Amino acid sequence: MLRARMSFAEELYGIRMNYLPLVVEDEIIILDKNDGGIKRLSDKKPLSENELKMILPKIRENIEKGLIDLYLTMNFQCIHGLGE
Repeated sequence: MLRARMSFAEELYGIRMNYLPLVVEDEIIILDKNDGGIKRLSDKKPLSENELKMILPKIRENIEKGLIDLYLTMNFQCIHGLGE
């Protein structure tokens, strides 16, 4: 579902994205569009099963609150720069 949202946004705005932030707190957790993996942004290594189990409730909460969509649109502002 999230990869489909990324693809839709890419088509709509005409900008390619490789990563979608899922959790932005102490550590940034991303969805890698290329392989579908959930990873840390800092080292791009996939989360272990235990780490994934611990972070899934927060990802689900962010999806339900609409934060993932907000993070998606924030990516496009960073690409174009402020005020453009």
